[in-house]
Amino acid sequence: MSRPLQTSDIIFPSQSTNFSEILSSLKRSTLSISNRLKSITEDATFVCSVADAVRLPLIANERCGSWYIPPERKTASAYFKSTDGHMNEWAFSLRRLNTQVLDVIGQFDGCIIVDSTRRGKRMPDALSKTVPIWCCVLNRVLFPELEESHTLFTATMSVSASEHAQIEARIPRFVRQLQELGINLSTLRASLHKPLRPVFVTREGDILQVPVFEEFHRVVLCTTSRTVLGGEMFEGSYVQGAGDDAEGWSRGLTAPLFWRHKARLLNSTDEDMPELISQLLVNGECPNEAGLVLVKPTTWLYVGAEQILDNENATFDSDAVIHCGGTVHRSSSLRLKSRYLHMQCSTGKLGSRDLRKELNKLQPFMSNLSTGRLFVCCQTGKDLSLGTALAIICLYANANGSMTSTPKSPHSMDKPFIRQRLAWVTTSMPTLNPSRATLQSVNSYLMSSMSSSPTLDSPNLAPTGASSHPTSTLLIFRSLVGTWQLERTLSSKLTTHPSGTVEGSATFNTHNESVRDIKEGEEVMYEESGSFKTNNGLEFSVRRRYLYRYDPKSDEISVLFVKEDGKTDDGLFVQLQILDGENDGITRKARSKETHVCAADLYDAAYEFHTQKPSGGEGLGGMAEFHVRYDVRGPQKDYTSATIYTRLPG
Repeated sequence: MSRPLQTSDIIFPSQSTNFSEILSSLKRSTLSISNRLKSITEDATFVCSVADAVRLPLIANERCGSWYIPPERKTASAYFKSTDGHMNEWAFSLRRLNTQVLDVIGQFDGCIIVDSTRRGKRMPDALSKTVPIWCCVLNRVLFPELEESHTLFTATMSVSASEHAQIEARIPRFVRQLQELGINLSTLRASLHKPLRPVFVTREGDILQVPVFEEFHRVVLCTTSRTVLGGEMFEGSYVQGAGDDAEGWSRGLTAPLFWRHKARLLNSTDEDMPELISQLLVNGECPNEAGLVLVKPTTWLYVGAEQILDNENATFDSDAVIHCGGTVHRSSSLRLKSRYLHMQCSTGKLGSRDLRKELNKLQPFMSNLSTGRLFVCCQTGKDLSLGTALAIICLYANANGSMTSTPKSPHSMDKPFIRQRLAWVTTSMPTLNPSRATLQSVNSYLMSSMSSSPTLDSPNLAPTGASSHPTSTLLIFRSLVGTWQLERTLSSKLTTHPSGTVEGSATFNTHNESVRDIKEGEEVMYEESGSFKTNNGLEFSVRRRYLYRYDPKSDEISVLFVKEDGKTDDGLFVQLQILDGENDGITRKARSKETHVCAADLYDAAYEFHTQKPSGGEGLGGMAEFHVRYDVRGPQKDYTSATIYTRLPG
């Protein structure tokens, strides 16, 4: 039997070139640094034309936005994450309040926030949803008397009516979370003269038709890139969202460096580009932007980059220094002696891990300080130093920001308190915030290492079942007992499986007669009931029952099906494992050990347990809220189920 005809027999048979390799090569050449920089330049021209048309200042949504704004036209930076606008993950970030944007808006009667998105989308989620959520929440908090300003405005070109409704249902909870921070809202209100109104601008629209609202400050959300429907190779080498994920293509080139040497870079060939970028980096033309910042409302705690210690002409003279870095700063150590503390930390995530054990040095050091200015620094001034400052103000600052001589009791380190103190950091340094890994280390130190009482936030101990020292997994399991309000969103990609919402209640009951008293573990019955409203207007009742079981040998929680008799388990649904590396002392995360197979369907489970400290500091703190998400894939299923459980009284 003869060999089947192949592509290489038709195209370039003499060289036997693989056609897919040719396409890959064309794609790589199209996505070259040169084409990216040319595309960025084209997009920047559009951004400037928008600014000229609406006469408002430009704000870069980092990390991407600064590529598209000439430095002389950039007024400020913002940090609105697209992840806070992802489907079923909608959030109002308490870490990224972006209060600096309010100052610009109040001064210029509005602003333009610049961002882009890669091929396949018309608008980044940060602009279509995250910023609109931010505007709506602030309007409701700062202008409660103006109900006409409380409407949520999302980008209709990117956000469906169903998704808009689901986001709007969460706004009251976001408002409560912001109010619970306890920040000075009158200061924020003083920055604004009227409420905020998002306006959406893309390359496909008419910039001369951007609406004006006399009763609102306009927040113009500008998507820089034009939409590419096919591959870049068919777009004249134009790359949509060329500035996105620069660390993957830029070879170290930054936006400031690009604008400083724009002409030279644009005239360089692809072959010469890597060497040119290396030369620019070697010349040290990327200054550290993290300056000295006072953490308000304190008058004594400052944060910045370690390079300030080397500046002989600096006007700031600290009375004490905490230095998070790889090596001791010799001159500071000799000058300050016992008032210099070196916390040995690497960079990146390794440094965040180092910080957790190094924070134990704080108590003996701070006990020798009573007054004076304290300077906390790290290599960048943007991460470890901010985390250390957070630990200090949690332990050694009262409500007015004054330094206290003794540390605050660890029993008072609950979730709202740490969030309030973190707000001090984020509002004092709105363009900076510590990484998630650093916050996890700080929270673990504050809520676990300092407390001898076994609570939900304590580190895992050896599995001991029902012993007097239960593990954190067992404590989480026991804290499920009670009655919960549930809000569920079902999002299906298939028309055969309905999308919609479920509202109802659920109970975890240890006293149900169907629950067995097993000697080698514990078991509770889960029962829920509610009303399922589909997006096409149908409504019907739903009920569900599972068994939750704790196994002390594996220190894991299992979820099992229940037979029709309502008493007997009918096999494993999912087996959960607490992810210690992803816990921050407040939120405990868990995932299914293996993807559950139900016939031909696959179920991937993810849990988030929002724990809290007990008021007295002893025993079980419990939970006020937890989240459950199932991603289901199969021949006839492709949907996501996301549920929020809120504890009901009694």
